[in-house]
Amino acid sequence: MDGDQLGDDMLTEILVRLPYKSLARFQCVSTSWQRLISGDYLRRRLPLITSGVLFHDSGARGGDGLRRQAYTYVCASGDGGGVEEADMGFFPGHESSTIIDGCNGMLLYYASYPATAFHVVNPTTRRWAKLPAPWRKTLLSVLAFDPFASPHFKVVCFTGWLRRGASIDVFDSEDGVWREHEVDFGLDTDAMSATMHYFDGSIHVLAYSGHIVRIDLATMACAVTALPAPVSCRARAGHSRGRLRYASSDGSRLKFWELRDAVTGEWALKHELGINDLVAGEPSGPRLQGDTDTFLFMAFHPDREVVYMWTPWKLVAFDMDKRRVEEEWALATEKKKESAHLIQIWLFPFSRHLANSLA
Repeated sequence: MDGDQLGDDMLTEILVRLPYKSLARFQCVSTSWQRLISGDYLRRRLPLITSGVLFHDSGARGGDGLRRQAYTYVCASGDGGGVEEADMGFFPGHESSTIIDGCNGMLLYYASYPATAFHVVNPTTRRWAKLPAPWRKTLLSVLAFDPFASPHFKVVCFTGWLRRGASIDVFDSEDGVWREHEVDFGLDTDAMSATMHYFDGSIHVLAYSGHIVRIDLATMACAVTALPAPVSCRARAGHSRGRLRYASSDGSRLKFWELRDAVTGEWALKHELGINDLVAGEPSGPRLQGDTDTFLFMAFHPDREVVYMWTPWKLVAFDMDKRRVEEEWALATEKKKESAHLIQIWLFPFSRHLANSLA
């Protein structure tokens, strides 16, 4: 029996149980499969997955026995069974370059030797593209990709700092060229942090002055919004359900704010979370087992009231409505626990543009 004889409803029930890499490949089976896989109905049935977890193992040793820094990229198994090191061997530059950013399922690699080179890699479809050499030396680089809007992406390189702004080179995959720009942050550059978040065509940058700066990549205009709590090295910005959110910590509790009105800068406290909400022994649901004396916020779920946090050696998904741990993934073995430090996680929903990017 072929796919056309199964009917869309039965075929959908089968497809939602397949790995994402298989879905990306199966679009080529027939026009009806391509229509069904790329459609919004199937996408809404597919859960958000942890596309990648980048962590640092300071205890790693090379073949010569010398201790050296190592950066490992792993993927969640998708069945709640843990994480496994991603097979990036399909990308020939994996060993000679470094992952410096990720956005909605795509990775940005950078190599400085023998010549400056950027690559954008799609681990789901196992495709990659080398970018033309940038015109100027880059100081900080960001990948901008929206899998719901387009298969195209941008790479934003900050190439020089001005008193209240920056020189920027932007690569657009749609026309394949770099363009030079200058932006005015509206704040002293010394106040800007390197904590950035891309959403809806704009890069959002946290500033230690207690503001967030929105850089519109279409117009290069900047807008400044005051934040409801101070900015620290643990603060993060993100989006959930279409609204900008801000996570801050006072050392003992995490607070999650939502921007209600961008014009007036009105924020509302959405959730608050303490260590006692996470550790074992509380009655309202599953908790983390063992001694957990610290946790760091990492990311917001874009569609649900779920936040992702790092506790020692574990990545945790915590449901804020149910006040319980939804999932947890161990990122290190007992022997590596002392040296494993999470750097970043990236989340993405399956979409036809993610599957077709770098085609």
